[in-house]
Amino acid sequence: MKHRIFKKGDYIYGLLSSRSKPESLIPVRGVIMDTKWDPVNPKYKIKILKFYDNILYLKKYFFGTNFNRTFKRSSIGPLPLKKEDYPTVVSLENRLHSSDAERFYVVIDSIMCVKTLQELRVLYDDIHFYLISKRLKEIKEISIRSFYRGVFSLSSIHEFNMKMKVGWKDHFDKNDFNIDKYLDSLS
Repeated sequence: MKHRIFKKGDYIYGLLSSRSKPESLIPVRGVIMDTKWDPVNPKYKIKILKFYDNILYLKKYFFGTNFNRTFKRSSIGPLPLKKEDYPTVVSLENRLHSSDAERFYVVIDSIMCVKTLQELRVLYDDIHFYLISKRLKEIKEISIRSFYRGVFSLSSIHEFNMKMKVGWKDHFDKNDFNIDKYLDSLS
């Protein structure tokens, strides 16, 4: 994946991820406080300026999650924050901007960083499309197993495809996306 290289002091939009919850991406705006060069995938230590999720999502996936906090591999751990102390996103953002803000810096991979909010939305959508497709493929495979007779059992790939078309055709049509090609790609 081609990505842009940023420098210390640049404002970026990015997706926070962790090893403990790698698919729970958290969109943020931040400023790069330090960089670590790597020829394949540079890393940035950022100060989070803004979250683009609601507090309920953050309480579930941000608090207690192990993030890289320095460039050393052994620096993985949750931020020293208690979710009970932050009723709103603004209260959390204010805490991250306090005088001891460096305690809350996190490391983010350069491939998860972009320059604009619009580019962040595209990156986020592309990754989620992949994640949803991966899960749909798994659902298709387990729902058509011949021994399975539960409430989600289906008799064939054709039946799975028909149910997907009924449920999602309008979304595919309005985005001018070929649903048949997509369903074939889930094989």
